[in-house]
Amino acid sequence: MRCLSPLLHNPQWMGTMKDLLNSAITKPARLSVSWETPEGVGPGRLEVNVIFTDPQATVAALKTAGSLARDLGACIRVRAAIAVPYALPLNKPPVSAGFIEEFLSDLVCRLELDAFEPSVHLYLCRDQVETLLHVLSPNSLVVIGGRKHWWPTAERRAAKALRSKGHRVVFISIKTETKSDRQ
Repeated sequence: MRCLSPLLHNPQWMGTMKDLLNSAITKPARLSVSWETPEGVGPGRLEVNVIFTDPQATVAALKTAGSLARDLGACIRVRAAIAVPYALPLNKPPVSAGFIEEFLSDLVCRLELDAFEPSVHLYLCRDQVETLLHVLSPNSLVVIGGRKHWWPTAERRAAKALRSKGHRVVFISIKTETKSDRQ
């Protein structure tokens, strides 16, 4: 996987990357270029994977992942699987990949998790859960944030699917905002 720096945006290169259906557009929170093997960072380094759901839930998940990473000596990987509808080509998501990259990078940078060198991995896909199952190492530690409801939400279903495949999932419930909370 290739990690991109915000200063290295080359439209021709980005177009080539988007044409590759099975590749991921990856951008670190720091301004550096690094290379990873397809197997990941190696057996010696533990990863805490944060799944992007929505901004508020992801911030809560990142805070929890930060404390887990500190206690375990792990690195943080933010994984965002962006589903592209079948009506659109896979390399043409409804929201531009550049915008999503900048948004996620800013979200991670605002939390000041620099001690853990968090990186953001963006995947354009058709099925979010299948993509996450494909990119996560076996028995990964995963943190997902979402709202708590009495009915199953997309975040809860994703957590259940990841647990069923052997991943260690931590679900962070955030409070649903009501009208009285906004006043």
